[in-house]
Amino acid sequence: MTISEYRKLCQKNESENYLLDKLIFRKISIFITILFIKLKITSNQATFLSLLAALASLYFLAFNTRFALITAAFLIFSYYMLDHVDGELARFAIQTGARQPNLKGHYFDVLVHRYSTNLMVFFIGISIYNLYGYKLAVILGFMACIGISSFPNVIAAQVIAGKIANNKQLIFDDPALAAILAELETKKEQIHAVHHGSTVQKLKKLIIESLFFPGHIILLLLVLLADAFWPGFATFNLRLVFLLGFTLLYTVKTIIQSIIWIAKLKKIS
Repeated sequence: MTISEYRKLCQKNESENYLLDKLIFRKISIFITILFIKLKITSNQATFLSLLAALASLYFLAFNTRFALITAAFLIFSYYMLDHVDGELARFAIQTGARQPNLKGHYFDVLVHRYSTNLMVFFIGISIYNLYGYKLAVILGFMACIGISSFPNVIAAQVIAGKIANNKQLIFDDPALAAILAELETKKEQIHAVHHGSTVQKLKKLIIESLFFPGHIILLLLVLLADAFWPGFATFNLRLVFLLGFTLLYTVKTIIQSIIWIAKLKKIS
């Protein structure tokens, strides 16, 4: 089987909803996926490996040696690559009839993904505290950690799920609820922007991805490597700049998301 054939079977292709993934990460992940297929590693096992890489990175993120920073960057890159590989393995297994679609693997994957990058940013705060003694850095790391988790969306989904569980007919009777359910899942709009959007739409999406997900992972990798090879990082630390910027950005995002959800949920009967 050729690389192109593996891509057709394993990757999202026309369903890809992130430009940065399409342009960068999918170009690499397929080769790891093919290796895992040959080694008979399952999608859930790949997800577990991504979890181990994410957790291991937290240990090294807390330190300030060149070795620790480079190792942390490598582990974070491995985590995000495996985050692509597990989905590609699942699609391969489904397409070849080796397994039936189910939500168990998807839940495990989302669970790992939800609590990985935000903890990484929190441990950046710990490393800055270890380097400078800034207690505020730990607080900033915690704030950024909460912001990256997108908890307003998670809480809104929980509230809406509870409402539907108590009255399933609301899905059909309440137009406001139906509209909000459609807004919770934004993949269709993302896919359209990636594959059929205008140049302006694609540029806008690229900017948003660069500031938020998955761009913040790329930026974190670059910051770690820059600090690792910058001899004066003890006096000028890019991770501190990164933490300040992301704490502000994600705190503002969280506040705006919360206000928007409160306004939307008022419309549900």
